[in-house]
Parts: sequence; structure tokens; C-alpha cells
Amino acid sequence: MELVTTTSGFEMLLRWGHLLAGITWIGMLYYFNLVQGEFFKEAQADTKSEAIQKLVPRALFWFRYGAVVTLLTGIGMLGLRGGGGSVDIYVGSLLGIIMFTNVWLIIWPNQKIIIESTTRVAQGESPLPEVGAALATAGLASRTNALFSMPMLYFMGASSHFPHSFNVFAFLLATLLILALEYNGAYPVLKHIPALSKLPEGGKMGPYTSIKGLAHCGLGLTVVLFLIVHYIN
Repeated sequence: MELVTTTSGFEMLLRWGHLLAGITWIGMLYYFNLVQGEFFKEAQADTKSEAIQKLVPRALFWFRYGAVVTLLTGIGMLGLRGGGGSVDIYVGSLLGIIMFTNVWLIIWPNQKIIIESTTRVAQGESPLPEVGAALATAGLASRTNALFSMPMLYFMGASSHFPHSFNVFAFLLATLLILALEYNGAYPVLKHIPALSKLPEGGKMGPYTSIKGLAHCGLGLTVVLFLIVHYIN
């Protein structure tokens, strides 16, 4: 029992929780993008309605609270280490934090609209007028998270097994690229902020529309970010 009371013991417990929650979170993310979304394209209206009312809320519960536990345990591990570390852990953490905000500030609020509208239609009422926009907004944010998950998982692993020393310029360059992609993914929400109204238009699904395109973009982003942290050092 002494081991559990040491810093290493606490960190191992946090790491275990981080892995369990992270697998749950990212597993549900891949389920939504690779399985459910593709199924909904072919499902009959009644089947889709039943799934949205009874299956989707359950999946979203594990999805969003898996994200919460993943974030908290990750912050706990970084806190125990007291700073330092490779650039990889900071790039991975940045991606994870942005993905968390997408879950709670974009995907979940819009999914609630979709579930409520579907329930209203099933009860013979009119759909909510904003349901179309909610579908598009949640879908783009979910695709953006799936895109980010690929480099995020790489850099989390690389922080222990293939680390790079911290370089401010490399981290800033990686951050700018990530934020540009996040701006596109979050544009349907950001465009309503007055201070951002004059920035270039975003919100394009582009190659993310297909699973193949999403996979290519995710792998491409991973390679570009790797090259940044590997060669700018």
C-alpha cells in the first residue's frame, strides 16, 4: 500500500484512469463517425428516429463524461510532474483540450437540439426550426475531433516513447496550425461572436465528408505536426 501513497503511485492511478476514460471517449468518437453516422445515411426514418431517442443519448453520456475524466486525469498527471516534459506532451494536451471544448460547447448542445426535435416529431409535433443547423454544426465539430484524435494519440504516446525537447517556436507553429483547423471546425459557433465576424469564412466539411478523406487528413496532419516538432528543434 505504500506505493499508492507515493507520487509515482498516484501518477500510475491517474494514468490508469486516463487510459480507461480516454479509450471510452475516443472509442465513442470513432463509433459516432465510423459506424453510427454511416448507418444513419442508410437507415429508414423510423429506425433512425428510434435510435436518436434511445441509443444516441446513452452513447453521448459515455462520450462526454469520458472526456471529462480524461481531461481531469491528464491535468492531474501534468500537475504531479510540475511542468517540464517534451514538446510532444504539450501538443497532445492542446489537441485534447480543444477536443474537450468541442464536446461540451458544440457537439453536446447541438445534439440536445437534435434529440429534442426528433422526439417532437415522433410525438406528432413539428421539428425544431434550428435542427438543420444543429446537425451540420455537431457533425463538423465531431469530424474535427476525429481529425485531431489521430495526432493527439500519436503525440501522447510519443511523449514517453519518442520525445522531442521543448522548443517554443515549434510549439507555436504547431499551435497556429491546430487553431486554424479548429477555427474551421468551430466556425458555425464562432461566427456569432462580434469580434470574429470579420475573419475569413470557415465551416467547411471538405474532405472530412467521407471516412477515407477524414483518415487521409488525420494522417496528413499527424505527419505535418511531427515534422514541425522533429525538425524545428
